[in-house]
Amino acid sequence: MTAAETATPHFEIERVVKRTFSGIKNNLAVFALLSLIAILPSIAFNSLEPPENAAFFDWNMITFSAAAWLLYVISAFVLQAAVVHGIVADLNGQRASFADCLSTGLSHFVPLVLIALLYFLLVFVGLLFFVVPGIILAVMLSIAVPVRVLEHTRILGSFDRSADLTKGHRWAIFGLFVAYFIVQLSISAIVFAIIGQGFRPIPEIDLAAAGVNTWPVILASALAESISAILSAAGTASIYYELRQIKEGVGPESLASVFD
Repeated sequence: MTAAETATPHFEIERVVKRTFSGIKNNLAVFALLSLIAILPSIAFNSLEPPENAAFFDWNMITFSAAAWLLYVISAFVLQAAVVHGIVADLNGQRASFADCLSTGLSHFVPLVLIALLYFLLVFVGLLFFVVPGIILAVMLSIAVPVRVLEHTRILGSFDRSADLTKGHRWAIFGLFVAYFIVQLSISAIVFAIIGQGFRPIPEIDLAAAGVNTWPVILASALAESISAILSAAGTASIYYELRQIKEGVGPESLASVFD
């Protein structure tokens, strides 16, 4: 192996996973509180009854589900922005407070809503075209939130920057997403098995629509979703840091300076 090959940086999935779970472990209490940002809207929707006599492909049912999904995406992006602060602090050997993390998420609220709307529309349209384009777009645009928070880019600039940073490493990122998704399914299955509700892999999507929105089920769904939301947010922040590190040599000190 040549010296040039040795010096070439590589995207290491193991390193990203270790960084993700280390950040979660070191900030578990703060991240658990922050996860309420994502799960409270879901609890509200799951506690509602779906439109009366609505079939699965009924327009009212589609509108109801789309609204729930969009609200979930927006709240998840705000959570992601807050968790980015905690992960960056952790990389510097520090502990960000709940107030600091929440302040970061809320200070970017309007741009995050617009990013969430565009992301939702782009991925949704992509999924309509034989699924694959939607998956590709989801991977390409996956780090738009940490880009916005740490680089203060404009809305469309966040997507362009995300596409640029993920270029050349999208298969690895996709593999991580699949791994995280499997973990999330397993967590959901375990939680629902504990309360005797059987296997419900993605409860936040279909509880209200399925007519099983009893409070034990809703609370179990909230617990599973809280864990999944934290994992997703921390994982995204770790992927962003890995890409900045291997492509641009940026360290945690440089990233943390944004919050000074």
